[in-house]
Amino acid sequence: MPGSITFRPIEANLTHNTELIGKMSPYCLFQIGEQVVKSEICKKAGKHPQWDDVITMTAPIAQDSLVSIHVMDKDRFTKDDQIGTCCIKLNELETSGPSSKWYPIYYHNKPAGELLLETAFEGQSGFIADSAIATEEKVITQTGFVAEPIVEKKVFHEQQQIVEPHTFVKEVDVVETRPVIQEIEVMEPVKVVKDVEYTEVVPVMKKIETIEPQVVKKEVEAIEPRLVTKTIQFVENVPVMKEIEVIESVPIVKEVEAFEPQTFTKQVEVTEYVPVTKQVEVTEPVHLKKAVEYVEPVITTKTITKEIVEPVLVNEEITTTVGPATLI
Repeated sequence: MPGSITFRPIEANLTHNTELIGKMSPYCLFQIGEQVVKSEICKKAGKHPQWDDVITMTAPIAQDSLVSIHVMDKDRFTKDDQIGTCCIKLNELETSGPSSKWYPIYYHNKPAGELLLETAFEGQSGFIADSAIATEEKVITQTGFVAEPIVEKKVFHEQQQIVEPHTFVKEVDVVETRPVIQEIEVMEPVKVVKDVEYTEVVPVMKKIETIEPQVVKKEVEAIEPRLVTKTIQFVENVPVMKEIEVIESVPIVKEVEAFEPQTFTKQVEVTEYVPVTKQVEVTEPVHLKKAVEYVEPVITTKTITKEIVEPVLVNEEITTTVGPATLI
């Protein structure tokens, strides 16, 4: 009797972002063989979507069947982008019973986040495992006794998909600081000799015109009383010329020592800032490619070969009417 498997995605924590601008609208796509079922779309949920729908799918007969869960980003105008994928073996879901578990998802063998998923198997217990094993058919002889069993070997090949950490070396673009020599223009103090113009007070000899009192002799006309003999003798005032000594102020030129400001040019040693070009060692970030060793989980598939030895009853007398055991 076939069984069914119920999936209920709860939430996800995603590290792979497919949107450069805006937020993602994630949904889950479940695939078992040709069966494909989509969950509801959690619009604009970004890296932490949540769902509340239940998906039921028919369990296949094959023992090594897998369910692939693709977490997708719904785009309006372009093709939907894949965020990550995980694979689960159906026989593990059958044997574990109802469970709620975080499953890691990967994008191109790189971790892309994790998905919280509730699963439950409904149907005949052991259906998936038993349907892949050959059924036994007991052959009874006409006399009523069971023939002696003949031991036959049956070989089954089982493929398992496992996730193992592997170490890879690849070139990555990194930015690191290293010392480089470059020419820069800086301002620094240096001693230079240059001509400067300044003013200071120095003693000089110059001719100036000053007015000072001085005793000089000059002729002036003055009227003074004098006794003269006239026919008539009388005294009268008459003007006469005489030399007298007077003091008056007259302009003269003489040399005196005075102080006055003068402008000179002389060479002095001063310190000033001038632009110079010099080589200095600086540390700056540079882009370069270097090989780094990293460990990441990858999905590998290995084949397990099992030999099952079972007793099969065969009656040589009626092999024409009853065939041997067959595989379903």
